[in-house]
Amino acid sequence: MVRDGRRMPPLGAGRRAAGLALLGWLDDSRAPRLCRVAGPPGAGKSHLLAWLVRGGTAEGVPGERRIHAVLPAAGATVRTAVWSLGRQLDLVAHAPGPLIGAIAADGRPTLICVPGLDAAEDPAGLVTGLLDPLLRLPGVRLVIEATTGGAAAGAFTAVPAPAVLDLGDPQWTDRARFAQWAAARGGDAAAYPLPGPALGTPAAPPVPPALPAGADLRSAGEEALSALWAAAAAGGDPGPLAADPLLYALARPVPVTAAVERRDDALGRAWRAAGPAVIEEPDPAVRAAVLRTRLLGADPAAAAAAAVLAQLPAPWSGRWARWEGADRDWPGPSVAITAGAGPYLSQVLVADPTGAVRTFDAATGRRVGAVVVPSPRPLRGLAVTAGGSAVLLDAWGRAELVVAAEPRPGLDAYGLMAALDAVRAVAGGPGGGLSAVAAIGGLADSAPAFGDAAGAVHWYQDGRVVTERLHHGPVTALAGAALGGGPLSDPEIPLLVSGGFDGAVRLWGPRSAPMPEPSDRRGCPVTAVAAGATAAGPVVAAAWSDGLVRVRDLGTGGVLDLRTGSEVWSLALAGTLLVLGMPDGLAAVDTRPRTPGYGAPAPELRAGAESNFP
Repeated sequence: MVRDGRRMPPLGAGRRAAGLALLGWLDDSRAPRLCRVAGPPGAGKSHLLAWLVRGGTAEGVPGERRIHAVLPAAGATVRTAVWSLGRQLDLVAHAPGPLIGAIAADGRPTLICVPGLDAAEDPAGLVTGLLDPLLRLPGVRLVIEATTGGAAAGAFTAVPAPAVLDLGDPQWTDRARFAQWAAARGGDAAAYPLPGPALGTPAAPPVPPALPAGADLRSAGEEALSALWAAAAAGGDPGPLAADPLLYALARPVPVTAAVERRDDALGRAWRAAGPAVIEEPDPAVRAAVLRTRLLGADPAAAAAAAVLAQLPAPWSGRWARWEGADRDWPGPSVAITAGAGPYLSQVLVADPTGAVRTFDAATGRRVGAVVVPSPRPLRGLAVTAGGSAVLLDAWGRAELVVAAEPRPGLDAYGLMAALDAVRAVAGGPGGGLSAVAAIGGLADSAPAFGDAAGAVHWYQDGRVVTERLHHGPVTALAGAALGGGPLSDPEIPLLVSGGFDGAVRLWGPRSAPMPEPSDRRGCPVTAVAAGATAAGPVVAAAWSDGLVRVRDLGTGGVLDLRTGSEVWSLALAGTLLVLGMPDGLAAVDTRPRTPGYGAPAPELRAGAESNFP
């Protein structure tokens, strides 16, 4: 089908008129912002929406037809719908309010397709709890599948007169083309205009399976386990399913969530916290790794559950964690983290929203102490020089130096202050100020580097400031590492890694020109970066506002993606450990897990996931 020179996938069963009507709704800015596709069972509602999604997500589709998110509503709860839409819209959200607020703040037009709305866990509740409030945002449009007179259709109030495309009405189906289509498939043309009955497709859904007594559920397979979880949700009691942590990871997340929606044990709470990370994750081993990380640092029952989940070998593993509500030593939201140097070697320094800075052992997460900050205030950046001096960057872009009580070799306080003054004199540009800070702990004679709100990164060396404009918009994160030099080069080579509001990650060795292209770029702002070095070469980590963390081994080319279920505000690399600072926790993950550390899983438990790193 071609309309206005724009090609759409073919649409059979004589449904050209229905397809054109749907495209006409998309193209009409005056049309109601809710379009409901209706019709009796077998009318092809899901088929029509699938056709629209294929065309609306293809490369080069025009903006008014671009589908930004697809929510298959069958079995969905409000919670899983929030997780799924957040994941697709580059957001991290656990509840409708934050999701709706973020979409409202973004302000761009958002088109969401919702097939199977009548099959949601609570169709009317999904509408009143999420979809109708979304429609109250002027930039949001919904195309949904819901029958006339059903609970879902009657629950919408934000758009009082939606557009309705009822596929049971013959005007949307060409009789002659329908007959040709049915004949080519050996179907019954007398069923016009309903494609399902024409092909003998059963209208009734299959009966959910009963929970088999004495079965080895772990080997049942994802499809069967998901059906069992769905049946448990419908019956209101997950029974033995909820007692085995592995069964959470081995089944699809939507039915699991529906079944444990109201459970308040450690496993249920950890699963809900992990939700935004597991909702679209196809690998059960990765789902197990996320859930296990969320259980670390909690009560003994949670620790036992975490040990069971370690049977699935994932490409990364949680080492330790401190979560809000589960750990009395939780340091509060982690707005800034840095790997320690000098007297803080083998530690990580963590700043909370008040400006307090605490220190933790990087390998175990054990609380070590604190940095005495003369006048604590909200921070946005934190760095430690080779001599152990802490550089604090507050929320207003002002830098402060806290000199170590027992400084190690490195620039003294006078040299550091001179560097800060020099950078302040040149940084910012029009309307800009300091926005990020980093120090290279392995270089004794180096001063901190700074990023600014104009997109530039500044490096002080040999009495002068070297500046490169690396981003469009503010620098949102900065990190540095010292790389070992070769026989014909300097002993240590500085590497700076910057992240920007433009979603780009840039690499720059200040003694040479920056790399011409970003090492990474995604469609949402970078929230944190980290840098480190191994025998194979440099390792760079970056986090974006949708919760994705990507670890890139520049020496081997390996790439590892991970999520925890929260937005990541800060990162630090300590060897192979990556420490993540989040609004609700602090966690360390091993990016190079060894399979023996996971135990010896039975063959049927193996997920086939291998580490991307050697």
